[in-house]
Amino acid sequence: MTIKTQQITQETLDMFKKEFPNDAKIQALTLDAVLQHAETTTIDWSRLSGGVPQHTIQLQSISITPCQKAIGYVIFDAICLALGAVSLRSSVKASTVEAMAEAAAPVLSKIETAVAKMAAEGASYTDMAKGVFTILQTIYSGGCLGAVFSAFTASLSWWDMVLYGLTGMATIVAALATDGAALIAEIVIELATFGFLVSDSVKAVQACNI
Repeated sequence: MTIKTQQITQETLDMFKKEFPNDAKIQALTLDAVLQHAETTTIDWSRLSGGVPQHTIQLQSISITPCQKAIGYVIFDAICLALGAVSLRSSVKASTVEAMAEAAAPVLSKIETAVAKMAAEGASYTDMAKGVFTILQTIYSGGCLGAVFSAFTASLSWWDMVLYGLTGMATIVAALATDGAALIAEIVIELATFGFLVSDSVKAVQACNI
């Protein structure tokens, strides 16, 4: 879909900048410059193939364990479900989920708790959708949303990363500002045809022994 310029405001740009306090290039962004690029950009989530990064992800290097990598897949699932970009899961590369796990490193233990509930026997689609909402809340409240999105959009050019990241993050933050009922309802519908979240949650529980 083509980005509607009314979706990008000074408020959403300020929110985006807040997630990248140490990135001078992002901090120097102006609303006029962003709107100018948005006029000629089409959002196509299928482009996010998780290929070789074209922009730099500023993360602290950590050693990714099998547990963390497994949690990374669940995080990827959560972002896809929140944005309605579920088609991306079938082609995601290990490097992308590892980068997302690294980005969410400060809150991985809290995410493990949510994943354990999602993988529990008898968990319904509603339980799993609520788990996705909890994961997104945890990432945002832990100050990791910007880094996670940077990893999620790593295959894009810098400007496309800004536009996808800005609009995608704004969508998630807006949902998190509510009780989550609308987002949870949408995810429940998506889960009827998206089996990856169930299998990835189970694999994560097994890998993490939780």
